[in-house]
Amino acid sequence: MHLHNNKPENYMKTSPLYKVLLAAFICTALSACTDASIKEVKKASIGQSDYTFGDVLDSPKGCTSTEWGHREDNARPVVQYTCTADLPQALIDIAAQDNTNRIKDLSKELDKLWQDNLKKIQKSKEDVAQAAIRAGTQKDSRIKQGQGALQEAQARLDQTLASSPQQYIGHGSSGYTPQLLAMGKERMQLDINSAKREVEVARRKLDEAEAGVEPNSAYRHPALGQERSAAEYQAMIDGTLSWKDRYYAAISELEAREMKRAEEFVTAAKDRKLQMRVTFLVRKQFPVDVQSATWIDGGKESKPVDAVYLAAALMDPKRLQEVLVGEQRSRLKFGVNNYEHLKSFPIECSEKIPTGCELRKQAS
Repeated sequence: MHLHNNKPENYMKTSPLYKVLLAAFICTALSACTDASIKEVKKASIGQSDYTFGDVLDSPKGCTSTEWGHREDNARPVVQYTCTADLPQALIDIAAQDNTNRIKDLSKELDKLWQDNLKKIQKSKEDVAQAAIRAGTQKDSRIKQGQGALQEAQARLDQTLASSPQQYIGHGSSGYTPQLLAMGKERMQLDINSAKREVEVARRKLDEAEAGVEPNSAYRHPALGQERSAAEYQAMIDGTLSWKDRYYAAISELEAREMKRAEEFVTAAKDRKLQMRVTFLVRKQFPVDVQSATWIDGGKESKPVDAVYLAAALMDPKRLQEVLVGEQRSRLKFGVNNYEHLKSFPIECSEKIPTGCELRKQAS
């Protein structure tokens, strides 16, 4: 035998109407709690400021829309504020122009490298040519001096050979004795030997001067102190000029490629929604605290909002717009790494390259 419990209260708990009323009550209670937390945050004063959070964050300039929400975090009420940042076309145009300018600067730097290298080689050629002129003038002077010194040494030798032993000795009352003559001959021979050595030294110095050997050096001057001759530098100049069309075609190709990448970058960035999300911790008997602030890029958390910028923005509504604009500019900025581009540029030109320019080894 089955017993049925027909008490009214049991029937009410299981009836559809009861469930609807209970759900409505819960939603109403939660909504009231949510509204209270949000209102508490909005009316809270910002430290060292004349504004409340509501003054600064409700419909500020720079936001196309704002939204307040509420959630529980470990049984503690947390209010979440979201600003969807405005992205005016003027800002997009400025960012695109800035990207273009940076790419153009890269092209200018590559052009300057080529021009500077050519000028450096041309100057090296001029330096070698001037050194050759100076060396030629000095050589002529040394040859002339050498010829004069040889003539003087030869004249002294000829004069010594033409002398007699009697000129090297005196004579007594008995005249030139054999002993005196022998002494005169010995002295004369010493002078002849000395004069011959002077002639030999003068002739050697003249030969060195004619050969271009520096004074007091046993070695020939290595190409006027330069690594290359003027003719070799001219060959480098001709080689560099022969690479000019290919070099500048590579610059144009790099510039066009980076311009396309920059355009695609800006398009992708502007199509992603940028939001700033700030969460507040609401606690009884304590001031409202900013728990976190995060940039949301395309629906994904990208990075924290800079604490210094956020503090400044919360103290002045105008600064909040500046923070938003600054982040938009940052995410629209196309990165141009000049160092990496220069290091990987397919053509390398340098004074160290005998042909002036060549394909970069890692790029060939």
